[in-house]
Amino acid sequence: MWWFLFGLVLGACLLALLRWKNVKKIGMTWYEWIMGIASLILILLVIQNFVGSVAEEETRAAWMGVLFLGIPAVILGVLAVRLPLQRQLRSKA
Repeated sequence: MWWFLFGLVLGACLLALLRWKNVKKIGMTWYEWIMGIASLILILLVIQNFVGSVAEEETRAAWMGVLFLGIPAVILGVLAVRLPLQRQLRSKA
C-alpha cells in the first residue's frame, strides 16, 4: 500500500512540475529530459534500496546505497533543473 501511495504522490508532483514548466514557458532540450529521467530513476532506486535494506536490518548497506546512488541522482537533478532555467534567464537579459 505504501508504494501505491508513493506512486500517486510522485505522479501528482510530476504533473505539477510539468504544468509549472508550461506556465513559465521553460523549454528543455532532449539531454535535459534524459538527465531528469535518469535522476528520477536513481532517486526511486535509492528510496527502494534504503527501505529494503533497513527492513532487512542492513543499515550500512542502506547508507552506502544512499551515498553511491544518491549523490549522482542529486547532481543530475540539479543539472536538469539548472540548465533550462539558466538558459531562460540569459534569453530574457
